[in-house]
Amino acid sequence: MTTARLCCKAGGSPAVTRSVATGAIALRVLNYLDSRVVTGYHSRGVSDQGSAVTLRPSPVLAMCFSLLVFSAISPVGATIVTFDDISSIRIISSITNGYQSLSWSNVFCLNAVLHNNLNGVSGYYYGMVSVSNVAYSGNGEPAEIDARGTNFDFLSAYLTGAWNSNLNIEVEGFRSGTLLYDTTVVASATAPTLFAFNYLDIDRLTFNSFDGQNAGFPSGAGEQFAMDNFTFEFVPEPSSLLLASLAALLLSPLLKRRRA
Repeated sequence: MTTARLCCKAGGSPAVTRSVATGAIALRVLNYLDSRVVTGYHSRGVSDQGSAVTLRPSPVLAMCFSLLVFSAISPVGATIVTFDDISSIRIISSITNGYQSLSWSNVFCLNAVLHNNLNGVSGYYYGMVSVSNVAYSGNGEPAEIDARGTNFDFLSAYLTGAWNSNLNIEVEGFRSGTLLYDTTVVASATAPTLFAFNYLDIDRLTFNSFDGQNAGFPSGAGEQFAMDNFTFEFVPEPSSLLLASLAALLLSPLLKRRRA
């Protein structure tokens, strides 16, 4: 389990109390069947004589094999969820399960521009990164985002205290019921702060906000937080068809032997 605490002043970069080393793995695909001719002998009955067998894999098969390998290991690509594609006619809208292929529990969408015009300024408006919607936690209670069949990487998000300055937000990442990541960040109420989490291969994400000091906004109070530009990516999984194709391509050169 990875545990960290991030603290950030308004508009600044978070200071991390621990350092986590990250590494990159360079993958190099070696296809020895392309680089040399394999010669072997097979026996006929009890005879001591053998005939040479040469294995020559097809260049087309080799190319297809390489494409399949790269498609299996390449990432799906990150998605930035701005929530701006949710209807902005009303101030508050629910986020339905299946939105962005995820399940959402106690996470709502708020039109920060309309809310500001009707109720005055708040952290919802200050937390808006892209016009005009933000997500927020209903009644300041814990919020949850779950995978729908495919695990995901939670990369980053902009977080802001809706009513409280120095709002603590604990963000936990789970896989199969096991807590893998636990980070508490401190969010400003007057500027959105980008926090990088890099929670890898999880199926459940929870947000729990607490404490802080009343920011003095005239129209409300509470421990809600605003979130914008939620960034994640699904974890690629090789399909059974892909695995079967790889096996067939590996066996194909052995089945197509040409006698010298």
